[in-house]
Amino acid sequence: MLEKVIEEFNKYTSAFDRNIEGIALKYNHSFAVMDLMAELGFRLDLTKEQIELARVIGLLHDIGRFIQLANARSWDDDILDHGEEGVKYLFDEGHIRDFIDDSKYDEIIKKAIKYHNYLSIPDGLSDEELLFVKMIRDMDKVDIYKQQAINFELEFKADEINEKVLIDFKDEKQINKNDSKTKTDDLLLTLSFIFDINFEESFDILVGTDNFDLFLSVVNVDEHSEKLWNKVREICFDKINRGIGDK
Repeated sequence: MLEKVIEEFNKYTSAFDRNIEGIALKYNHSFAVMDLMAELGFRLDLTKEQIELARVIGLLHDIGRFIQLANARSWDDDILDHGEEGVKYLFDEGHIRDFIDDSKYDEIIKKAIKYHNYLSIPDGLSDEELLFVKMIRDMDKVDIYKQQAINFELEFKADEINEKVLIDFKDEKQINKNDSKTKTDDLLLTLSFIFDINFEESFDILVGTDNFDLFLSVVNVDEHSEKLWNKVREICFDKINRGIGDK
């Protein structure tokens, strides 16, 4: 199953201009998340078939990003939601059959793609659907830290933080993108991903990749913001050390 999915994914993405900002990034991100999903599946003691499904979801989870970046030239899901676009392309238009002949896992794949970028997971999922939705949300976050660190300029300025963003961060809540107004808000939003990790094994993978440390290391901190930045780092490392035990 996976071999065909990779072949079709490469065929699909080859139609997009790699010079468009973000296209190459998302291609690399998709394969990185595919591998991270396999690692998490192994750590969760999933079956060989489940791990293969996890890899498929990892590769396809952001397929709507290519449409979004090519058509809207924006990362903004309020303009064109990439999760919804992925579901539309694969399932509403029937292209999932280009990738996978069997419809056995359609609902799991569909819901994993649809909900991977939601602020929170909706109710009503089966146990198996919930498992894979949680997995893709976690591993997507793990690689986002690396991708942002190597592809974007990150800055922290205390006087540019939205008050609600800072309050939510200190309360260890994942920040709503609608509350983010500045680059520093966006930075805190990304850092707040760690408050929505679902598996202890995901924290182990996050630490093992060094992606989080890399992300922190490239942040440009305003000279008047060091004290607050140190507090932000302290909150992050405290949460990572505690894991999901208090979630």
